[in-house]
Amino acid sequence: MEWAFIKNDLCIGKKAPHFSLPDAENRTRNLKEFLGQKVVLVFFVHEFTVTCTKEVCEFRDSMDKMINLEAQIVGVDTTDPSTIKVCAEKNRFAFPILSDQKHEVARIYGVTSRAIFVLDQAGSILYKWVAQKPEDEPDYNEINRYLKPSAPKKEAQMVAPTVVTFSRQIGSGGDEIAQYVSQMLGWPCVDKALVVEIGRSLGYHEEDIVDFCEDTYRVQSLIDKLMLRRKPSKMPFIAEGNVRIREALDEEQCLVTIQTVIKNLASRGNVVIVGRGGQAILKHKVGVLNVRIIAPQAIRVQRIISSMNLTEAEALKVITENDKAGSEYLQRFYGIDWDDPANYDIVLNTAKLDLSTAALMISSVASQA
Repeated sequence: MEWAFIKNDLCIGKKAPHFSLPDAENRTRNLKEFLGQKVVLVFFVHEFTVTCTKEVCEFRDSMDKMINLEAQIVGVDTTDPSTIKVCAEKNRFAFPILSDQKHEVARIYGVTSRAIFVLDQAGSILYKWVAQKPEDEPDYNEINRYLKPSAPKKEAQMVAPTVVTFSRQIGSGGDEIAQYVSQMLGWPCVDKALVVEIGRSLGYHEEDIVDFCEDTYRVQSLIDKLMLRRKPSKMPFIAEGNVRIREALDEEQCLVTIQTVIKNLASRGNVVIVGRGGQAILKHKVGVLNVRIIAPQAIRVQRIISSMNLTEAEALKVITENDKAGSEYLQRFYGIDWDDPANYDIVLNTAKLDLSTAALMISSVASQA
């Protein structure tokens, strides 16, 4: 394959041409849905194969370091979606790869080799790089400079959500509302099974994928806090015959795992995330609708009594413990106030609001064009 750049008028400052392409799951994605934040548009062009070239894998490792910046990485290759999916899972790509089998988008952008375009929030080209030979690598430090946060332009601020996060008080009906929203939008709702599936695709061993979140967090004792102790989140795993011994994961390791999974899911888009600190993990990502569901204590008590078959005293204890754990989890690991409405785009009180109606309201916002 010849490594060259086709001359065209896509120079710095020009608007990047819009396009729609299928992703590895055969879902149609378009450039518009990624805008509103800076976008790193990566053209692989014939390199995204099942074996995956050494250059592309080195590129992946370098791009992984940028994944926490306030930008969205989007890959484009000319192979089919099924091949892309195999290679993406095998090589743990943490960003969407789109299939340009007919070379239409590559032709529009004038590329026949590996290339990178950095776009601003409105889709204008800030930076471009094109490999002249297979071993060429871009200057990642230079790319990072272009990805430093900047004030979003007005035209880039209205972006249709592709992710909905739910924070909810126990007994508020938040879990039920999230399920309704998931069904209405046709988006998967993140559960333990999906966390394990995505974690496995990113190279984690299933026994190491601890769904560490508000729901599993327990308030530390005074002694633990004074000693700044980090308790193991799971016991060591020993394979039969002592073939393999895995170390216990501490809270920090578990936190990194769940953050990586949530960011990967958000990059793929069209997903509902319940709990797991989604509103904090994705606070800088454009296209995320953060929802908070609350209800008065008296109503929460009655709902818990009914659903869990508890006494009033037991229900009150459940509420107190869950509220305290959720609040401490977000404050300790993300430094945010669980109850501060400024951390959410929508706050709904279900005291006088039917749960299905609440879900319809959220879905209508999430599905806006």
